[in-house]
Amino acid sequence: MSMPPDPERVAGAAEAASPPAAGDGDAAGLDAAGGTRRIRLARSGAVELLPHGFRVIEPRGLKRSPTHLYDTITHVHDGASLLLIGTTAGLITLRHTDFPDPKTGPAALRSALLERVAAQPDGARQLAEMERLEAMGDERRGCWAVWTVSALCLLVTALQLREPELEQMGAFMPELFLRGETWRAVTAHFLHGLSPAPRFVSWLLGGLPWLPFHLAVNVGGLLVLGHLVERPLGTTRTILVLGASAVGTLAGILYSGHVEVIGASGLVAGLAGALLALELHDPAAVPSYWRLPRRLFFGALILQFVVVDQIFDRYVAGGAHLGGFAGGYVGAWLIGRVSGNALVPEPRLRLAAIGVVLVSVGGLLGILPLARHEPAALERHAMRLLDTPAALYLNVHENAAAWFIATEGEATPEALDLAIALADRAVTSTQRLHPGHLDTLAEALFQSGDALGAVLTIEEAMRLAPFEPYYFEQRRRFLGERHPDDRPPPPGTRAPDEDDGLPIDPNAPRVVV
Repeated sequence: MSMPPDPERVAGAAEAASPPAAGDGDAAGLDAAGGTRRIRLARSGAVELLPHGFRVIEPRGLKRSPTHLYDTITHVHDGASLLLIGTTAGLITLRHTDFPDPKTGPAALRSALLERVAAQPDGARQLAEMERLEAMGDERRGCWAVWTVSALCLLVTALQLREPELEQMGAFMPELFLRGETWRAVTAHFLHGLSPAPRFVSWLLGGLPWLPFHLAVNVGGLLVLGHLVERPLGTTRTILVLGASAVGTLAGILYSGHVEVIGASGLVAGLAGALLALELHDPAAVPSYWRLPRRLFFGALILQFVVVDQIFDRYVAGGAHLGGFAGGYVGAWLIGRVSGNALVPEPRLRLAAIGVVLVSVGGLLGILPLARHEPAALERHAMRLLDTPAALYLNVHENAAAWFIATEGEATPEALDLAIALADRAVTSTQRLHPGHLDTLAEALFQSGDALGAVLTIEEAMRLAPFEPYYFEQRRRFLGERHPDDRPPPPGTRAPDEDDGLPIDPNAPRVVV
């Protein structure tokens, strides 16, 4: 750590930056009267340096800020266009254009403030802490916790593009989580919704059918907010904050009654909560240029939780956001006050961070048997689904589990019974109006030896989608006109032609479900 600046040197610098007295022209708008200094701002504004503190008079003198004591100043930074004054009560921002002379005015005010800080009883410690914050901002340090989480989000979403059913296997669903699929508490944070790409955009991207807007928003939030948290807290503490955010996210989902959630937005909200905890409980640990004015901070939080989450409650999990925010706030608060040794955490914090990493790795490994479609894992998953109360939102999961059991080729008779039961629940919940679910039920019946039931069921699908050759070919397969293992290409892969001989009315309406 560098040595604290000499108060006499700081005072000398301030005097050197000060303009001549009023009688010599008062070029920088300074005067001394009654033990105060007044630094003029544009449009009749000013910064008054009083014996024990300073206050800002807004342009035209319409409003005066409270007096900020010098011993509450945490950091003063003269940036490219703003002078930032950090205090324990918040952040004060002054634009360079607020000064009559934008080139020398901000530097003169900064020097004058440092002079007054140096004159305080604990001034040397304050100045040393400011130098530490400056060094922290200049230091090139990797944010490994945030980078790792962002990389996992990118990797898992890339796998989703190849295997879309990963979303069903890893989404956080309270009903399945409470029945033993505990990995969902981890995997859900790295999965993201994929929006269908418009045809023109898909063509530009080489045929990419999905656009990861959800991923882009969350990874952007992780990188921006994560750097503001990990730089002052260090990697170990940030891992703990992310772990607390994840727990808060899950608690918010359970409390709010969300049935299925994916995405890292709860972690992003947790990082915002950690920033607020630093701002309110330990502002001296953060350089002024990493802070936000508190009014702006609270305004953004109100906009997110009161407006956005309420308006778009059908598309976003507001409970997850609020829970993640609370988890990150409490986590950063419980970690304790950050000091100059923040990046050398106590052994107990290291052990806790190792625990968070091990739980995360265990969750990512826990999904592998189901993702590989291992028969035993599929059977366990099917039994958990059947043990869950019937609900419409489960139809996609029931259909997928039944299809994998029926088509993997290693299913036992008991597993096929589970597949038939799941497919029948999916068909019933969609009122027998989804041809794909009817096809799954027909496939499960066929694999179990009930060819007649399979034919009757696939004919229902044919009536719902009469121009889809796939269902006609499935019927031929069930009737023995096609080899049992020769499953036709999936629906939508080719258009019907005259040689298909579809047993349908060519004038039948085209039904899309």
